[in-house]
Amino acid sequence: MDSIINILLKSNTINFLLMLAILCWCAGKMNLKATINKGVESVSDSIKTAELEKEKSKNLVKAAQATIEKLPNQIEDIKKFNEQKTQTFKKQLEDSTEKSIKNIEQNVEKVVSIEEKKISNAITSETVANSIEASKNNIIEMLKNKPNLKYKFIDKSLEELDRIQL
Repeated sequence: MDSIINILLKSNTINFLLMLAILCWCAGKMNLKATINKGVESVSDSIKTAELEKEKSKNLVKAAQATIEKLPNQIEDIKKFNEQKTQTFKKQLEDSTEKSIKNIEQNVEKVVSIEEKKISNAITSETVANSIEASKNNIIEMLKNKPNLKYKFIDKSLEELDRIQL
């Protein structure tokens, strides 16, 4: 019997089978199949999640590319819009400035006209005052030189007053 045990201990096939049996027994105790299945499921879920994320990323890239393709047209539209607004603003500014200049010119003309009238009235008033003073002095001189004219002047004045009262 010693020889059979010796043969059994030295035989690789038997050792291999023993090791396999012990391994199966350990696997059964440790529930190795469930652990491997969980690992496989976890890897499978990770792959599915990665594929979904990859699809989302592809869609985002497509959307970004579509947006980028539209950018030159959008930029051109913005430039045209800004150019139109600039032209409109420029025209409004020119019109407003022109109206302001016309208003200023009209105001200056009015002020000059008013000042001319003031000066003309002042000169006229001064001339009238000087004429009246000169006439008054002239009449006084004439009356001093010719006393009979006083009576004639008084008579004419009375006649004028009578005419005014009628």
